[in-house]
Amino acid sequence: MKHIAVSVALLVLVPFARADEPKKFPAAKHNRGELKYIDKIPVLIVKGKPAEMGEQFGVLAIKNAPDIEGLHAQYLKDAGQEKKWPFIAAMAKSLKPGFPAHIATEVEAAAKASNSKEELLLFANTVADLTTGLGCSTVIAEKERSSTGKPIFGRIFDWNPTKGITEHTLVVIYKGEGKRAFAAVTISPIAGVISGMNDAGLCVTMNEIMLKQCKEKQEFNGKGMPMLLAFRRVLEECSTVEEAEKLLRTKEMERTSTTCMTICDKNGGAVFELTPKGVAVRKHENGVCCCTNHFRTEKLCLDDAKCPRYEKLAPLQAKDGPKLGVKEVVAALDKVNAGTHTLQCMVFEPSERVLHLSYGTGPATKIPLTKIDLGKLFDEK
Repeated sequence: MKHIAVSVALLVLVPFARADEPKKFPAAKHNRGELKYIDKIPVLIVKGKPAEMGEQFGVLAIKNAPDIEGLHAQYLKDAGQEKKWPFIAAMAKSLKPGFPAHIATEVEAAAKASNSKEELLLFANTVADLTTGLGCSTVIAEKERSSTGKPIFGRIFDWNPTKGITEHTLVVIYKGEGKRAFAAVTISPIAGVISGMNDAGLCVTMNEIMLKQCKEKQEFNGKGMPMLLAFRRVLEECSTVEEAEKLLRTKEMERTSTTCMTICDKNGGAVFELTPKGVAVRKHENGVCCCTNHFRTEKLCLDDAKCPRYEKLAPLQAKDGPKLGVKEVVAALDKVNAGTHTLQCMVFEPSERVLHLSYGTGPATKIPLTKIDLGKLFDEK
């Protein structure tokens, strides 16, 4: 009887213990897609034609995500945008013609497969164009300043720490027909790229810059390509920094707004300061390139542009500075963390096609990194 009583007690207590744990995506397969875990990091692999990948994403990363509509509602509340939602939804819908056709097909298929409202997915993929709040800091150590003799690219992602956002974070490996394979560190249901690496080792991350933070007068381009989707196209089509710059200067890649793209390949990196129709390139200083949330090129930088985070990172760019490895880059980024808003910390090693990632209740710079061999995932059939 004593053993029975203990068993009953455990059955009563276990559900309460589990209720306090963060909910997770369930490991599962759907057609050619699979969601699995690598050292507790959810990794989704989608393959095939756009509609097929959209269905896989919809079933495995949207339908199975914990309370995605609740996350959406909470985000709007935290951002103070609840009353503006009808206008924001209409704006997101108006930007759909600027979606690359294959991504629009993906989004439609994902909405259908997950029984989600398409307006929610359109907003998720235009959130960087229509709202503010993305912070972020990046550091690239060129070969001559890297302790490995190869480029190292670190980044922290700062965003509104809406309850539930951690449970919707995952790494998605896209293997689309006719496209380069790439990985995106993302938040379901975003299909665009905030941070990512492709099979050539090319890495990109976004640093938000508002239109008013530009010396040259800029106007929102409602006919442009949403920024997260422009970043995705770079990974799908380019293998080097030079190829990315060339693509971004084409008319078909005109963007909606302003932003910075920190970019790095196996040979080194740069910061692309992007406006709706232009690209200004900022190279490294003494082997290190840093970026936060202000333009820095003479053409675009406001005279009074100051950023405390950039000022803390700037000494890394001093002449004869120390060599930087993964540990040193994370330590530098930790000095500019935004507390609970620093949701992700990552370091890319382009030559090795490796990602070191931590995420969770911020600052993520305090959470141990998990090493993910993206190259192996890219090469798997």
